Amino acid sequence: MAKEIAFQGKLKSVTVPDLLTFIGMIKKSGVLTVESQNITRKLYWEKGELVFANSTHPDESLGSFLVRHGKITQEQNMKSGMLVEPGKRQGKILVQMGILTPKQLWWAVKNQVLEIVYGIFSLSEGVFYFEEKEEATEEKIKLSTTTTNIIMEGIRRLDEWPRIKELIPDDTVVPTPVPPEFRDNQVKFQEGEIEIMNLVDGKRNIRDIVHVSSLEEFETLRILMSLLLARYIYIPGSVVSQEEDIEDVNAIEALIEKYNRIFGELWNALGEKISPKERQNLFDDIKNQVNEPVLEGPLFDARGHLPGTVLMANVADFPQDKRLKILSSALDNLLSFLLFEASKHLDSVQKDTIYKLVEKK
Repeated sequence: MAKEIAFQGKLKSVTVPDLLTFIGMIKKSGVLTVESQNITRKLYWEKGELVFANSTHPDESLGSFLVRHGKITQEQNMKSGMLVEPGKRQGKILVQMGILTPKQLWWAVKNQVLEIVYGIFSLSEGVFYFEEKEEATEEKIKLSTTTTNIIMEGIRRLDEWPRIKELIPDDTVVPTPVPPEFRDNQVKFQEGEIEIMNLVDGKRNIRDIVHVSSLEEFETLRILMSLLLARYIYIPGSVVSQEEDIEDVNAIEALIEKYNRIFGELWNALGEKISPKERQNLFDDIKNQVNEPVLEGPLFDARGHLPGTVLMANVADFPQDKRLKILSSALDNLLSFLLFEASKHLDSVQKDTIYKLVEKK
């Protein structure tokens, strides 16, 4: 029986988001077949909403999805796969074998379908055709999201995948936690981020973490990317190794401590000459006048010190080989302005003490 094709075309002439949006807008029921690089993916629609998807790509099968997420072993995948026959699908077999619960199967099928759909977004070569049918498939699932949301998520993933691949080029690399003393411990993590952070132990590789994570693969990788960028974890041998990071952090911390010691002495000396409020205003006003990007945010505390953690976070935005120089220049500029204004209030003995301390820096 010949296929009744409602429309067809080539992927190089229309984007996947536009194609899916069009089907959603016309609220058709049927099957969208996408063929690219000898792989066929079928998306099943009911009145403009996605209800199912399947793929001939081995990595996009239900069994491979379950293995990838650590829900079954490769041996269980092979054994259950051998029992598949018409009318008896692998998921049902796994439940009958007691390997999966019905709830786990529902979760797996839903997320496998979404991964198949998201996988289409990166395609730029191939053909597609849409067959209009009143009953596209008997295998309908509730995706817990609308087609519009799926399209938006697909676009987001398309934007983020290159950055993820840049930072995590291989799923065999082993991410390692950065020691607490070398990271910003003020960051508040969400539940999923806490889970992934706890899975990074310096022993599991990326593939292992994806397997044991309760989150789906893309979300796990996205969080790992965020943790890498936030310097909560690192990959040994990457562009910026941990040894370089520690050396960089130590030098910057020493620089901040040195200047804070001078600021503190100046603060104490001024405390003998002007009121606490006048002193606080003098320090804060000068810091704001200096207008150095790396000094943004922190104000002087009750000791006359600038918060080191905030300065560390500010300077992290700059290239590693330039951080120390940029911060040193900003602090030196700030100190010069402070000395000029403070000297109007200090006596000769106080000035001499402060200037000797400055000379030693």
